[in-house]
Amino acid sequence: MKTLVIGASGFVGGYLVRELEAAGHKVTAVDIPEVNLLDREGVDSLLEKTQPDYVVNLAAISSVGASWKDPVSTIQVNVVGTINLLDAIVKHAPQAKTLLIGSAEEYAQTAEMNVALSETSEREASSPYGISKIAQENFAELYRKKYGMKIVCTRSFNHTGVGQKITFALPSFVKQIADIEKSGQSGTIKVGNLSAWRDFSDVRDVVHVYRMLLENKTEYDVYNVGSGIAHKVGDLLDTIIGFATVKIEAIQDPEKIRPVDIPYQCCDNSRIVKCGYWNGTRIEETLKWMFDHEIDSQNCN
Repeated sequence: MKTLVIGASGFVGGYLVRELEAAGHKVTAVDIPEVNLLDREGVDSLLEKTQPDYVVNLAAISSVGASWKDPVSTIQVNVVGTINLLDAIVKHAPQAKTLLIGSAEEYAQTAEMNVALSETSEREASSPYGISKIAQENFAELYRKKYGMKIVCTRSFNHTGVGQKITFALPSFVKQIADIEKSGQSGTIKVGNLSAWRDFSDVRDVVHVYRMLLENKTEYDVYNVGSGIAHKVGDLLDTIIGFATVKIEAIQDPEKIRPVDIPYQCCDNSRIVKCGYWNGTRIEETLKWMFDHEIDSQNCN
């Protein structure tokens, strides 16, 4: 099984490459500077050279906050880059199965608590990032119809783990709290909106689903990937604070507040659960793994 993973040096990429290689895939892992999805000739050359059986596109501007700061680049990378990739697959590896990673940010806002979003729920993104992922999915459908391509799209909900950038909430909390714990003194951390409810998953569970979607026959074109459990962000912060032995206070930083924020978001993951693809690591275990890793890495420095 020859598998091409684009965007392999990012947070999810390393976990996915290890997941695939452990299952016997021969992985070609690329990222900038080896390939830039906006370089049509370079992408074309890559597909001609690798002739993969499977393709996974992880290359994206994947931060909602970053997408607000630079909407144009977000559309270029996430939409135009994906089109360049699909065109190259049509030309050089038309039988390849392609996995495109989308986002829960595609869904419409909901004020209803305890209502899980299914793949048939309304899509009405509230950020440039979400809009870019809707467009990516729409092009996937177009290319399925026109070229008969085998494309599976995910709508992946929040996932976290060791190695995620601190521009995301949970790794930011972990890093700040671990720094204070290391100092042995009480301290304060800066946070954003703590009242939002989000479905958070362990990155290792997520990449397992991605491999399963590649390797197995898929009944649907789109799959939610998430835990099926929503947590209040403030409660997860309290969980991480509970790992520390010193007193920690959280203060809200206006710079960390999004222009538009969805109050509640939870995944209906019944499709991947029915297939037996979901491992379901508890988020508290994931946070402890992240905290312990941060403490251990600091102790080694």
